[in-house]
Amino acid sequence: MTLISDFALKKIQTGQRVSLGGGSNVADLTRAIAKANLALDLYSPAPATRQLGASLGLAIKPAEEADHLGLAFDGADSVDSFLRALKSKGGIHLFEKIAAQEADEYILLLPEGRLREKLDAEIQLCLEVAAPAVKSLLNFAKGLALKTSVREDESILGNKLVDLYAENWDKIEEVNQQLLAFNGVLASSLFAGEVTSVITVQNGQAVEIRRGENHD
Repeated sequence: MTLISDFALKKIQTGQRVSLGGGSNVADLTRAIAKANLALDLYSPAPATRQLGASLGLAIKPAEEADHLGLAFDGADSVDSFLRALKSKGGIHLFEKIAAQEADEYILLLPEGRLREKLDAEIQLCLEVAAPAVKSLLNFAKGLALKTSVREDESILGNKLVDLYAENWDKIEEVNQQLLAFNGVLASSLFAGEVTSVITVQNGQAVEIRRGENHD
């Protein structure tokens, strides 16, 4: 068991409804839950996590089936000091946001060093876009000085995933709002207000940092 999964496991109470997202730390937590034999009602937005759960004897249902969650754990590609997160690489941010909005606490499990002052500009903003709107969306994004790339080999419920890159993400919330308002854009990978806390490693110890604690 890792420092992060051990810390996260202690937050879980028997009988809770818990969502397990994606990433290596969530996978470690999933294994820890199975080993502890906790009686939980488990959900996940991530097919890979549901498959892992099945291999461990855990019945994990799709996150969209949950009416309410006590805790939702997830990973992230980049997180800043305001606990804004980019969850872009997996491309399942719509389902991850469903879990986040149903949860009392939405907690990110982060490798050491992933929580930084600013969002990493090397991590893209990913949009889920209705296929007929992709061409016009690409032109619109170029007008915002964004570089674009379409994941030709991936789709979510028939919708395309479009990756967007900028020199920096200093104005990401403004850009994100413009993109979300564009016809055909269904969801973005920016989590601007959903994260309640992160669990990570600092100075060799697992710590939980809540929204607002690391900012004046």
